[in-house]
Amino acid sequence: MRSLAYPSNSGMGLFFALAVPLNDPEHSISLSYFFEANYKLPDNATYYDAGYYGVRKRRSIDRTTVYRVLESKFESAGFPGRECLLRSICETSEWPIRHNGILGDVMHVILTPSSSQKEDLPREFSEAEEAGKNGTCTKFYPLCPMGVFDVIGTFIGF
Repeated sequence: MRSLAYPSNSGMGLFFALAVPLNDPEHSISLSYFFEANYKLPDNATYYDAGYYGVRKRRSIDRTTVYRVLESKFESAGFPGRECLLRSICETSEWPIRHNGILGDVMHVILTPSSSQKEDLPREFSEAEEAGKNGTCTKFYPLCPMGVFDVIGTFIGF
């Protein structure tokens, strides 16, 4: 059996950056988001002998983790995290953004709890989505001063 080993402590990384240009006629300004994943590479053949070879572990990020990160991002920007996440879920359901390019599709998947398998999320997430389908997101407006579409419109210049 052939195997491939890398120098000790070798790793591989994937890096993705998304830059959204901001509307400023005097300056070139972009809002950037960076995503990075790092993986340890095998440094000896025993990695394969131990049964790792041919067995691919399923790695996934669940919606609960993504929502925690989004809440944290809202909070670090000075907004109430959970409330702004609920408003974003509601607004995405009220004004669907599917089929608006890759960014619209990604936002739809992330901010539409029913778009994936049942994950035992707190009930308030499905309630926010249902409120949006019924066009009643206004109950979330006082809880969060700025919705996801306000943020996008502000940064892009709409």
